[in-house]
Amino acid sequence: MEAAHVLVVDDEKHIVMVVKEALTHFGYRVTTAGSGAEALAAVRSELFDAAITDIRMPDMSGLDLLREIKRQDESIEVIVMTGYPTIASAVEALKEGAYDYLSKPFELDDLRLVIKNAAETIQLRRENFSLRRRIEAESSQRGTLIGNSEGMQRVRAMIEKVAETDATVLVRGESGTGKELVAREIHERNSVRHNGTFVAVKPGHPAYHRW
Repeated sequence: MEAAHVLVVDDEKHIVMVVKEALTHFGYRVTTAGSGAEALAAVRSELFDAAITDIRMPDMSGLDLLREIKRQDESIEVIVMTGYPTIASAVEALKEGAYDYLSKPFELDDLRLVIKNAAETIQLRRENFSLRRRIEAESSQRGTLIGNSEGMQRVRAMIEKVAETDATVLVRGESGTGKELVAREIHERNSVRHNGTFVAVKPGHPAYHRW
């Protein structure tokens, strides 16, 4: 797994140096910025997983920077830090989409934990996205049936055979086993009548009792 890329933003250079050194030691890739404008320029030119920003900065507040970062890339997890913590500022930051809130001075272990949790959230999001893409790709290639097990391969082979005929096909199975998916696959992917309309009739529907 590639190390998360973190943007550290603070107008106090010694804070930036300490945080960068700690995060680098923890195994993260780090880019630094001394102002909100510099941070936004970095976000426009590089890909970041997370950002840590001070709230009080002369050119742009951390909350304004948070809003701008989320506007440009909502996937970036933003952690705000401040030497003047209040409940109101913490609540506002979280309402604006901040991942977490650190009060200065903070322990490096606290910093390590919050970045670790953010990185895990990011990784989970990536894995979910990758899984969705894979499922969509398989679905587009094979219709609605997904899977490569021996049983599924036999089902696909049978679908190929019956779809070429003009015979009436009865698909049997318990509720929830995918009978409609098999019928739809026969019709939409392979049947000579695929240009016609596929109509699924459920038990309880008036049409069901006329069959």
